[in-house]
Amino acid sequence: MRRLNNLVTIFVAIAAFFFGSIITKILILVEKCPAQHSKHHVATHADIFLLVLVLSSPRNIEQRNTIRDTWLRLSHQHLYHSNFPEDLVYLPNYGPNGHLEMELVEHQAKSLKDYINWKKNMRNFISPKSGRRIKVKHMFAIGTMQLGSTIQDDLVKEQGKHNDLLLLQQHYDTYYNLTEKILQTLNVLTQNFTFSYLMKVDDDTYVKVDTLINELVSYDIKLLRKKQEYGTNPLPQLYWGYFNGRATIKLHGQWKEHNYYLSKNYLPYALGGGYVLSRKLCEYISNSSKFLSLYASEDVSIGTWLAPLRYVYRRHDPRFDTSFLPRKCKSYHLVLHKRSTEMMAQIFKGKLCSGNGHSSILEYYYDWTTTADKCCDSLVP
Repeated sequence: MRRLNNLVTIFVAIAAFFFGSIITKILILVEKCPAQHSKHHVATHADIFLLVLVLSSPRNIEQRNTIRDTWLRLSHQHLYHSNFPEDLVYLPNYGPNGHLEMELVEHQAKSLKDYINWKKNMRNFISPKSGRRIKVKHMFAIGTMQLGSTIQDDLVKEQGKHNDLLLLQQHYDTYYNLTEKILQTLNVLTQNFTFSYLMKVDDDTYVKVDTLINELVSYDIKLLRKKQEYGTNPLPQLYWGYFNGRATIKLHGQWKEHNYYLSKNYLPYALGGGYVLSRKLCEYISNSSKFLSLYASEDVSIGTWLAPLRYVYRRHDPRFDTSFLPRKCKSYHLVLHKRSTEMMAQIFKGKLCSGNGHSSILEYYYDWTTTADKCCDSLVP
């Protein structure tokens, strides 16, 4: 009997050991899973073609509601979008040095002219659907650290109603802390969402998102179809916006730089009112986040972080009116920064734009073949 009791005791001890090991492994897996153990309250999603990221301030609920009621309505999920003509889509080639060749000024001008003509001819023509199913999702990124209980309660109610807030509990949301915000946001999104492209905008930006998606779909289709032509080189990764390469480094004032030692000018970057990034570029930034220098401006930081990469297609587009001050409105503008809620409502109803803009701010094509001080001298007529 004593021997039997000893055997039972040994069996129970072994079983407890293995059971405890299994439970421990399960807990470790749960701890490692970002979708289940995230402080940002998001779930994993797959097959998103375009993820629209809006950086928003906690109290800007009016701006968020206006965006929801206007241009985001044009980005309904699971829609079939007609194709922008493939012959108007530019794909860069690799040069003999193994770097992508950027678009020449002449081609940028032709692309804008072709788009204007295509848009004019499309006014009275309903194009067939592409047959490609497109999913678009949007998120408003908001830092919640040190927020008062009232505004936190308001955000909880807003999240309950719309379920489109990315609440960053470890971020103190201020206008001068946007670089840290974009870095945290890219970390969360790349870990929790599967997407092809990301468009970052501010909550005072209006996007003609249906037209933008239309063109982006055609670009993506052509890129994948031509994949074999790139051989052993990586596929070009899109960085699409309105670029500046001659901005001098801020040495004084609120945007003073304390650690930008690379040159006397900021390296070329797409202006922060709105730009598009391929997923692999978002992953590169996220994976390198612990080693990156944070500069005063979020858009400057993105451009600097991506500067060394040889496979980035930096697409300069005059249709992106994304500067700190708006330019004079043009019918071909796709992205319009610094628009009030009233302006957004009017644009959505068909008005060209609201407000005259600054006619003294001249549009330009970007000359990638010259030095930074002469990059932006080729004006758009």
